[in-house]
Amino acid sequence: MSGQSEIKDKYIKLAIALKTNQLKREELSSLTYQHVESSLKEHWRFRKPGSIHEAVEDIQQLSASDVVAYLSTQAVIMGSRMNLNDFDDLFGGDKQ
Repeated sequence: MSGQSEIKDKYIKLAIALKTNQLKREELSSLTYQHVESSLKEHWRFRKPGSIHEAVEDIQQLSASDVVAYLSTQAVIMGSRMNLNDFDDLFGGDKQ
């Protein structure tokens, strides 16, 4: 979504992968690791965890609705930056 730094800690990556699989299995099968990671990065932008334990707690508390809310906000932001012509394929504009 944005140019945020990549998560490097292997335990945090594992926790994100496990949470992603749980959310896919129980709530929303179309979620990806990147969706979950991006929403956590946004959350941590405002409240950075002080330890791995706190980060894993944040990950475990994340819900599919949290991820969907983040992705919806990102879609609105991206859409507001686009020109109307960028939506021609959605509205059946000129096909050449």
